[in-house]
Amino acid sequence: MYSTSERFKPAGHKAQELSEIVMPEEVFKPIQRVIDTTLEQHDRTIGYLFRDVECKKGYVGDVVLSKELLCDVNGTTMRKTSPDWQKYEEQNTENPQEWLIPSGPLVLELCYRSQFGTTPLSQEVQLSWHKTLSPQEWWLQTSTRLRYEKGIAHVYHDWTTDAGIAPVPDENGVDLSNDNTPCVNQFLHTILGKRSSYAQQVFEQYDSPVRLWTPNNTAIDGCALVLGVSSNDDDRFSIDASNDIGSNGPARGVALAKKLLKDKRYEVRDT
Repeated sequence: MYSTSERFKPAGHKAQELSEIVMPEEVFKPIQRVIDTTLEQHDRTIGYLFRDVECKKGYVGDVVLSKELLCDVNGTTMRKTSPDWQKYEEQNTENPQEWLIPSGPLVLELCYRSQFGTTPLSQEVQLSWHKTLSPQEWWLQTSTRLRYEKGIAHVYHDWTTDAGIAPVPDENGVDLSNDNTPCVNQFLHTILGKRSSYAQQVFEQYDSPVRLWTPNNTAIDGCALVLGVSSNDDDRFSIDASNDIGSNGPARGVALAKKLLKDKRYEVRDT
């Protein structure tokens, strides 16, 4: 376990006190590895086990984060639209591990927890997020969707769970800072949940500055929240709450550990 006195060194940044990233008094159980014992290759890792995570509204449990972006049977990274990812979750043949697409708050939570600890395994998880969110032509899909109406955003996590409403910031491209406007902070809290006040510190480990995007037209029926760094955006980290739900993009999966680990071929390791 780690205390708030420990330090870590994010890539490209000077060492920071852990207390700058983790809320005071919080202690997390160590991240563990999940392997598939039936695989023949040297690295049999399928994901990483996080304990006691609020993975859905009102539900706290253990979750497994997929090792990489979700791939098809040939090992090719899958790129789907938001509606297609939603359908994928329900397809037992194509999705036997029952991977779910994480919401914005869950992605932030798992990134947040990954950014401390000095063990080789914790550093491996940190590097996996850097690989996922590094500059590419695509951004990471989440299951957070938004509907804009007359300057108000209606937000839904896990595709359909109502997360409430928030006023849309006046500027559609805002670089986050330590003194965001109340409107920006309220919007961030609605789309990113309880860790939203740490979004800048967490996401700037992947690139900086961190910019929030909202639509020019605030009367859009449906948008998807996507995250990542795009080379055509001056290598800023983007929290993009204006992405077209029809745009193809990849995703990492999460699975409820109590379901996934019922299959005896999966084992949990500490290293």
